[in-house]
Amino acid sequence: TDGVTAMKGSKGKRGRGGIDSMWNILLITTWLCTAHIALALLAASLYFLPQPLAVGTLASLVALVLLPVRRPFPRWGIAIARAITYAAMDYFPMSLEWEDQPSFVEASVKGVPSIIGCEPHGVLPLSIISFADYCYYGAETPSIVKETRALATSTIFYIPLLRQLWSWLGIDPISRAHMRALLECGRSVLMIPGGVAECLRMTPKCETVYLRKRFGFVKMAMQTGAQLVPAYSFGQTRTYSYWKLGPPLCSDATTARLAKIIGLAPMAFWGRCGSPMPRQEKIHTVVGKAIPVEKRADPTNEDVAAKLEEFIGAVKDLFERHRGENGYGDVELVVL
Repeated sequence: TDGVTAMKGSKGKRGRGGIDSMWNILLITTWLCTAHIALALLAASLYFLPQPLAVGTLASLVALVLLPVRRPFPRWGIAIARAITYAAMDYFPMSLEWEDQPSFVEASVKGVPSIIGCEPHGVLPLSIISFADYCYYGAETPSIVKETRALATSTIFYIPLLRQLWSWLGIDPISRAHMRALLECGRSVLMIPGGVAECLRMTPKCETVYLRKRFGFVKMAMQTGAQLVPAYSFGQTRTYSYWKLGPPLCSDATTARLAKIIGLAPMAFWGRCGSPMPRQEKIHTVVGKAIPVEKRADPTNEDVAAKLEEFIGAVKDLFERHRGENGYGDVELVVL
């Protein structure tokens, strides 16, 4: 089909060994278990205080939280991020399909940024890695596209080691000011509009996306003239099982308040053999055609709501057109 570009995982060609090699598993563990390692080091250092090694470890963790992560990033950090990206593309495997990549690139070169809204969130937004593979390591990716940044909850960036790693992977803490600054410089952003609130509404019975009250990113697009690009990641919600805090232990309202305070969904999750390692489910992300947005300094609520409905319609259309080929033929998409 004209305008459709598919980019598949490298199936071991860029890494060491096969899809399920020890090298790939080590890299995936580094990516997804860094927070567990940091918290274990913190707990151990507090337990063994005031021994010198414990004091030194605690001081190092505090320094890693307080010291800014500035560009240019160290070459060894970028090398780690690249290795993790290649390993993740192999491990699941992941693939990325653009329905109109030339138009996205052309707009970027002309200085028109994009807000790529990728759904669903899942337990963890693993499909971000497939965009990193395209944006940062694609041989023919234009330099302006290489300036794209993904945005994630700021809570991640208070965790030592994890904040450094995710920054090298192309992810920044989300905030309105930072997002606006990127877009006004002509740099595109990738985000999961449903966010933490969507995690609280997940159910194993269907695909759930939380969009109907997400006016903020649409208003930002209208104020900066950024085009809206819908994307859907098939397989993302199948990588983990989970248990969410809620009734009968506490009310949904209490859970929502707690999630808002900590910036994370209060849940336990597990993958392979009950570990933090995700299951090897194919994750295929389809990026739809861009929705043009007219730049307005002060759009009305009605205009924002209408454009949000257009975006929701595009997400639903993506899901419907690609569900069968991705094993979702009997799965319902619920838009909240």
